[in-house]
Amino acid sequence: MRIDPTVGGFPALDLMRFDARMGEKVRRKIAGIAVIALAAGILHGSSAAAEAADVHVIPIDPVLTEDPDALLDLYRAGTVRAQLADPTASARCGAAAPGPVPDGEDIVVKLSPAAPFTVGKINPTTWRRPPVADPTWRMGYEGLMWMRPLARRAAMDGQTKSLDALVDQVVSFHAKNPDPKSNSYGWDEGTALRRLETENCLYALTGSEKLRKPIFNDVNVLLGFRYYGPPYAPVHNHGLMANLQIIRAGDHLHRADWTKRASDRLVAEAPLAFSKRGVIWEQASQYQVVNADLWDQAARTLAESPGTGAAVTSIRRSVANARTAFTWMTEPDGKIVQIGDSEKIDGEAANPSRAPRTFRDDQTGWIIGRWSWTDPKTSYYTIRYGPSRRAHGHHDRAGGVTYTAKGVRVLVGPGKYNYDRKNNFYAYQISAQSHNVPIPAKGKAGNGASTVSGSVAQAAAHAWTIKNTVYGTGRAHSRNVNVNRDASRMTVTDKFPKAQLWRQYWHLDPQWRRVSGVKNGKTLVFAHPSGRKLRITTTGAVSGFVKGITRPPAGWHYPSFGNRVQAYEIVIRSTAPTLTTTFTVS
Repeated sequence: MRIDPTVGGFPALDLMRFDARMGEKVRRKIAGIAVIALAAGILHGSSAAAEAADVHVIPIDPVLTEDPDALLDLYRAGTVRAQLADPTASARCGAAAPGPVPDGEDIVVKLSPAAPFTVGKINPTTWRRPPVADPTWRMGYEGLMWMRPLARRAAMDGQTKSLDALVDQVVSFHAKNPDPKSNSYGWDEGTALRRLETENCLYALTGSEKLRKPIFNDVNVLLGFRYYGPPYAPVHNHGLMANLQIIRAGDHLHRADWTKRASDRLVAEAPLAFSKRGVIWEQASQYQVVNADLWDQAARTLAESPGTGAAVTSIRRSVANARTAFTWMTEPDGKIVQIGDSEKIDGEAANPSRAPRTFRDDQTGWIIGRWSWTDPKTSYYTIRYGPSRRAHGHHDRAGGVTYTAKGVRVLVGPGKYNYDRKNNFYAYQISAQSHNVPIPAKGKAGNGASTVSGSVAQAAAHAWTIKNTVYGTGRAHSRNVNVNRDASRMTVTDKFPKAQLWRQYWHLDPQWRRVSGVKNGKTLVFAHPSGRKLRITTTGAVSGFVKGITRPPAGWHYPSFGNRVQAYEIVIRSTAPTLTTTFTVS
């Protein structure tokens, strides 16, 4: 026999952009990869037992599902046309597996890097001791997220016995790995949320009463002390997604109490989700659009409930502001600026009618500047300051900058590699060292205040001064950032009045190649594939320029989840209280 139970992916943590226009894109991408893998015989990791049974498993790299251009539409039912063509679309299971899931045959699943496993024959010890330590993988596995594409494909093909096998596996998970009333063994709010999504998908496809108790168990987690939201935690997209799934579960099982509890939470938490300018509190550009899409769905969900009109109107106003802010977070090349845990995904098409050249939000600590909404070669920059690091933020609050000029990215943020707190590349990801900030000797980024103390906006130049005690009150710091449009130049002046030794860290886009400059010098020159040149001059001394160092990590950029590329990390030292470094693009 030959089956192709391709896993359509499990979006890890809360990086799901719930946008209907992405649905078909992910289906094409996953199906294409599956066909290529099969044709080329890249069945890496298949077990000997699977090969002996002539069972062909198409491995899909879980990292692919972290591409926000290929995120699944789990909350929307899709267009009327799509539902007429495929009634399973309303089950909101995401993309269907491209290969069949035949009745009566083993359903063999391959989630790299683990060995294949068979639905109904999963070793129950793996629920508490998964074969892969990575927390993203574990969430997908224990959250049963791999079931959704299989379930939808089985439903599309009328394979009811395969659907029953998936339902029974859900029941088995709950029976053999009961809730320990703690965050252990896949019973944290994030994993329970993903499992509830899967259970809602299966219930919509089957109506099986066997799912009633599993659904109750996971709803119980999300209604209790593990809920990621007030009063246990600040408003967060995890809590928002949980409430949307609880409402859906309440509709399935006719639990009006669940629906009301979750709806009341949405109404109460909506005013706390965004700043007055529409920026999220999660400190990451990618999550800006995630939250905008989710709250848009929340507004549509609440609109179906009586007495929520005022809340719906307010939410829609906030979502509109959030989308405007996301437009500002879109660089001239059409991709977003990578601030916080963010990948280099598509941004929002700029609206030329938005005349202001600067965006500032003191509540969340964002400054963004640009001189054109239509010219791809316009200058663009960001500056970070504001409240303490939280959620998906990094240690960039000491005036961390990014810079783009003449159509090329110059200074960039690190991006997002993974969420494994034990991984050195994750530690580098959030550290001050991986950002364009100054760091005093023996200094450690903390939660001191960071504010704007001055600004000047001229026709061709913008100047900002950031003052902070990020590194402690004894290491007060100020940074002046001056961006000149006509000269295609950014000049940054840092001051540490009480620091005897300190360093600036700078991170270039991976495409830059060093042309000249030496250690202990004051000038570096880099070339870009576009033909552009970058000249860096400093009043300090160049301590070094490295890329691709692994122990400890230095000189890396993360364009997408799990993907790291070498990029220049430049360190400039100073023993004087003031240091100025200038970046000029020609």
